[in-house]
Amino acid sequence: MLKRWISGGLPYVTSVLGLLGGWWLSLPASLPVAAQVATGTSTKITTVGRVLSGDTVMLQDGTVVRLIGILAPTSGPAAEQARERVRQLILGKTVEVWLENQNLDLGHRDKYGRQLSYIYLLPSRKLLNAEILRDGDAYYFSQHFIDVRTKNILLAAEYQARKARLGVWAQATESPEAIAKREGRVYEEPAFTPPAEEESPNDGARSGATGMTSMGSEVSDGAMGQPSSGMPRPTSAPELNTKATYSNIRVESCAVLDVPTLGPVALIGVQNSTAKAGEVARLETVKLVQGKRLRFEYDPANAARDHRDRDGRLLVYAFLPDGALLNLQIVARGIADVDIDYDYKYKSEMLTARDNARVRELGPRWRNDIPRTVSLDRIRAEMIRLMNEQFGRAGARIEVVGDERDVLRISHDLIDQPTAEQLYRALSVSEGGNLPLLRSSGIREVQFTDAKATKIFRFPL
Repeated sequence: MLKRWISGGLPYVTSVLGLLGGWWLSLPASLPVAAQVATGTSTKITTVGRVLSGDTVMLQDGTVVRLIGILAPTSGPAAEQARERVRQLILGKTVEVWLENQNLDLGHRDKYGRQLSYIYLLPSRKLLNAEILRDGDAYYFSQHFIDVRTKNILLAAEYQARKARLGVWAQATESPEAIAKREGRVYEEPAFTPPAEEESPNDGARSGATGMTSMGSEVSDGAMGQPSSGMPRPTSAPELNTKATYSNIRVESCAVLDVPTLGPVALIGVQNSTAKAGEVARLETVKLVQGKRLRFEYDPANAARDHRDRDGRLLVYAFLPDGALLNLQIVARGIADVDIDYDYKYKSEMLTARDNARVRELGPRWRNDIPRTVSLDRIRAEMIRLMNEQFGRAGARIEVVGDERDVLRISHDLIDQPTAEQLYRALSVSEGGNLPLLRSSGIREVQFTDAKATKIFRFPL
């Protein structure tokens, strides 16, 4: 199986990535970034009522929009400068809001409930996301799903700002996301907190000019699940008695329970199963819960979001009568995958359980929906992506070597000791940890080497 993975589509993938990488590197610094990218559905033509940060705005109807593909500073003078620049670009102007088709499965929302969108300034059709990057008021952000053409536009815009040392690039040489990758960890976007309702004089003047009411009036922030300060706030999450137990629990899905007196609760770290495995996963969860009294706890990591998910459900750990963590049991039995988008107390244990279930093809999640060969393909794609980001061009080769065919060799003509260590760390954390999956496939060593194999950096598994 592993041989088929290695030999399958790598030459084709590498050649395509090489063409894309070479094309991007050849872009001139003066490439215009205003362009229409018809990859989503135009949701509305509207105006912006308030600028919340350098990458987040509130539309006239109260929808909070997170601009796809950019990451603005969150504090300090750079953050305020970015926010002010967005005000200058957008307030008082008509805009068109577009969705990205690839975010459909996410409900077009990020983990803080903001609507993920592109915004075009009318009538010029300049892409606001790119304009902010081109001014150096934000970094490119790769964790959003972005179509290839728009990604190249955003990268070209950032390149212009970096070359001219504008905005954040006057001091920085790497983005926060790039620093995290270099250190072998996954970058966690800071929690989003809407600023206070006080408006700057410019906000009020421009809002009045467009005939909009002041955003200090009662406008609900439906996308965030949190109303603006002019509206009554939702009831705070109830305090949980960690010794109390609950019965007569109804299982809505493998990740959501309906608990008497608490209402719907979402299991922390459990990713909901959908498609053909969804109902099977629900029934498997019913077997674990039926007739039992459960105990619930919060995780302090979710305090900033009031212990609620984006749909307003309480985020909880559920414990079975024998003390076993239901969240972990669901993952360990292959009923569901793990949510890796944020940190929580039992994340490491759940990722280990997920890897064990995946390589053994347990449960409806891995037995029916996603066989482990797909996960191996993900490792291959992740390594290709990482190496092209690291070296700025294609040229990676991945093969299995050794007498026992137990060595995964990854070669590129620019590999040296620091980059080998960096790539190994990235491999170990990507997808929640790929090394157990490689071990289960018989791999005992990962080697990084230059193209002529004159330098070999070995990492035993």
